[in-house]
Amino acid sequence: MICFVDIEHEKVLLDPARRTGHLAACLDIQLRLEEISGRPCIVQRFERVTRRRLAGLGVEALVISGNATDWAEYAGDAWTEMHAIIRAAEMPIIGFCGGHQLIAMAHGAAIGPIRPLRPGEPDVTKLSRPGFFKEWGFVPVRVLQADPIFAGLGPTPIFLEAHYWEVKTLPPGFTSLAATDECPIQAMRQAGKPVYGTQFHPEAYTEVAYERRSQLVNLTFPEGCAEPQPAGRKLLENFFRVAGIIE
Repeated sequence: MICFVDIEHEKVLLDPARRTGHLAACLDIQLRLEEISGRPCIVQRFERVTRRRLAGLGVEALVISGNATDWAEYAGDAWTEMHAIIRAAEMPIIGFCGGHQLIAMAHGAAIGPIRPLRPGEPDVTKLSRPGFFKEWGFVPVRVLQADPIFAGLGPTPIFLEAHYWEVKTLPPGFTSLAATDECPIQAMRQAGKPVYGTQFHPEAYTEVAYERRSQLVNLTFPEGCAEPQPAGRKLLENFFRVAGIIE
């Protein structure tokens, strides 16, 4: 069984204007993870996830979502159990965007905004924090180090980005696997363990032109993406292969 952990702030679920879209996005990711892994996938709110619960459910791999809410809006003790689960690494783990940052925080690494916009530099979207640089849309990343998670993806695979925060310092015991010019820690892996973080969103891939399935792709490409962008699916296949879930 796969567990997809939703780390979005509770306020999104309490907002009628956002609740339905958020739940639809979680369902789509759940279905994608089931399709790719061949295993059932459960969606759990992060507040309910404990080591005992994961063990009791027979969870084989943990997938941690992103989040649109700034970290300062969460309660100070919100992440105690998730940090413990991440540090224990009793099963394969991958975190996307905010989940990537959560893994870094669990190991004491710094996170923060990429940078303020430079004078005259356009803001690519008003949907995220105004005045800050954002990576937004499908962006090529440079693979820095060979790793099974990038098998078959070439030196510059393209993934969806939607963030203005990043991991500022590599956590102790982790290796940086991929970068962009603006974000040098696009992917990382813990030494000796199948624990990965990706600043990009591999779960937001498309397999045909103008595919409308992913809520995040729809957000970043309101008129649809003209080119199929399937690299995220391949990366997830590779993760589940590293995790021993698929051959």
